Amino acid sequence: MRRKPRQLDLDFRPHGGKRKGAGRKPTNEKPGIPHKQRAPKKRSEPLLVTVRLANNLPSLRRVAPMKLVRAALSAARDRHGMRIIHYTVQADHLHLLVEADDRTCVARGMNALLSPLARALNKLWNRRGPVFPQRYHDEVISTPTQARNALRYVLQNGKKHGLVPRNSIDLCSSAPVFDGWKQQHSIFATSMPAVSTPPIPMAAVAPATCWLLTTGWRRHGLIDIDEIPRPRTTQARRPRPNPAESSRRAASR
Repeated sequence: MRRKPRQLDLDFRPHGGKRKGAGRKPTNEKPGIPHKQRAPKKRSEPLLVTVRLANNLPSLRRVAPMKLVRAALSAARDRHGMRIIHYTVQADHLHLLVEADDRTCVARGMNALLSPLARALNKLWNRRGPVFPQRYHDEVISTPTQARNALRYVLQNGKKHGLVPRNSIDLCSSAPVFDGWKQQHSIFATSMPAVSTPPIPMAAVAPATCWLLTTGWRRHGLIDIDEIPRPRTTQARRPRPNPAESSRRAASR
């Protein structure tokens, strides 16, 4: 009886994996946001988004760039299922507090905001190339404490960078239309910072709809005009205890 031929196993040897230094190089001095899968979010959870400008570009807080930023925010404040609730414009970055139905809505909404804005800024500055070269960073807000801290961080960010006096509100943000100040009755009577930007248009932001940004954050009190955002530091997580190791240590005692 003739035996059926048997296929021999082929020994494929890998080439050693990814070489050192491979991959896209960072376009800014600091490395950008790694392209890892973003944290899941619920429809009821807002996001704190940070977008950074490319290096060696003019400040966004000047009159002409601010007009373009506000126009872009107004046009994209409620598109593709993403709503821009609050924002602040700093010299080289933006902070946004947004609501979105899901991650797809966030991606489409951010593209609808940043793509036209980048083209408009390049035209203003008579240049070519990326304006927002790095991936935007976002943080999921899931508790009332986080929501209040995020509101304070966005609305008071100019004071964190020393650009706005403590007894004033930042006209390069949505602070003038925020209704959660403790000094709401006299806030516009305080000394305003000396900026040459026009007052913020009401259409630049969308009204909040999720519980955390409408009611939940107020559980911890209204925001004082003198509050300064705390530095955002990432603390290393403690390793979880190993039950087997704990039992072994207890038996040896």
